[in-house]
Amino acid sequence: MPRLAIRLVATLCSASLLIALVGCGGGGPAPSPPPGPPSQPPVEIGAGPGPPDATIAAEPAIDTLAARNAPLASAPDASHVRAEAVERMRQFAADPPDTEAELRGLLADFTGWATQEPDDPVSQAGLAVSLVLAGAYNAGIDAGYATDDLLALLSPVTELAPAACSGDPRRRARRLVELCLPRLPLPSGAAITTSADWPDLTDPAFSTADVQVAVRSFLLPIIPLAVERLSAVADNAPDAPLMEDIGGGSIVRAYESDVRVVMGMLRLVEAGLLQACAFQLNAGGWDWTVPLADRDGDGDGLLTVEEYLPGDPFLWRKDCDNMQRAGRLMRRNLSALASAIEDRREDSLTARWLPDQPAVDEAAALLRDARELIAGEVTVTLTWSAPGGAASTTTVPVNLRTVWDDPADDLKDLLPTLEVGGNAAWEALPRDAADFPDPSLAGILPQPGPVIGILCAGPDYLALSYGEIDELVLVDQR
Repeated sequence: MPRLAIRLVATLCSASLLIALVGCGGGGPAPSPPPGPPSQPPVEIGAGPGPPDATIAAEPAIDTLAARNAPLASAPDASHVRAEAVERMRQFAADPPDTEAELRGLLADFTGWATQEPDDPVSQAGLAVSLVLAGAYNAGIDAGYATDDLLALLSPVTELAPAACSGDPRRRARRLVELCLPRLPLPSGAAITTSADWPDLTDPAFSTADVQVAVRSFLLPIIPLAVERLSAVADNAPDAPLMEDIGGGSIVRAYESDVRVVMGMLRLVEAGLLQACAFQLNAGGWDWTVPLADRDGDGDGLLTVEEYLPGDPFLWRKDCDNMQRAGRLMRRNLSALASAIEDRREDSLTARWLPDQPAVDEAAALLRDARELIAGEVTVTLTWSAPGGAASTTTVPVNLRTVWDDPADDLKDLLPTLEVGGNAAWEALPRDAADFPDPSLAGILPQPGPVIGILCAGPDYLALSYGEIDELVLVDQR
């Protein structure tokens, strides 16, 4: 049984952007429009109507109802913090739960403490985080994945936690950007390229529909509840520490800005989940291991989209506004996260993550540049190399906002015809702009010529840079 990538689903953001930007397939003349609206799964893919407890079905493993119904903070204060909650948070950051029983115990502890003392900000924060982990675990169980595989995938939550971070501050800020702009595996050689961050698409047991339904049912509804719990702490916080702890010989305090950092991170994860549920991704019985050259059914040396990708409804957009909502969440919370980081105090939890002012300035600039990149037309630098060749750079305008504000109904409509060939990194490539139904990729490329030229040359490396975003890798076939 393949591992459910809760981290994958959480970072499976902007599949449409990167499919379009790096051109992963064929095209030729524009394919015929779909014969009708995509068939929908038997659940709504979206926010869901009704009060919070009505949006979550009967949970398959860990019952979160009591945790969801725990009272919110109204006057959070450090004087209400219990030592057990601080120690529990420290243990969690250092050693996340690796059994269902440990996760269940974590949730129960913070639920009890927050219920007994709603104005304990540490208990409220611990409850918010453990709620999200329980929602992710329930989604994994519902999707049919092995219990032992799930909890090992919770590391992204703790690796981003300010209390647990060490090492290069730039890498940690860049990780936040990658929540919005991850690398997409592309077809090359005889199979789909995969990485540790992606499920095995060739495994016949893998079902994106099962994952999407599980995420929609058990994880997406939880995140706004966790953010609401944190917001009640931040909005009512005094101008004083919410926590004071002596650890490692130094005093560490938590402030309102620390809470808002976690809120911003969770909202970016929510945006990624919305996008992960936005498109039909199931390929049915499609065999990804067949070499591209063997898919040339008519023997003309060219591959149409219909020849090298699964048929409809693969890559159809679901009848929902997930992409638009995700775009709004990303733009708003990249800015909010940058502001919260800039407000960090020198003795705060966030300061353990970003220890000095240059690190703060760089992280905030990186996040704001990421927002600019997805908010409208900007000029970016592309760095690429052909197999065995030296790196080259060029600047091009891009307008990525259209990916979210006006998403394609069928991503296959953006993909080119491929010519079967002997490129060292690619078995098949587009020949020129005429192979693309729309070289602008629905407005993403206002001046498509340079990018189309790079794609047709078959790069073994392609990266995007903008401001502080330094070489965000889109393709790496080296």
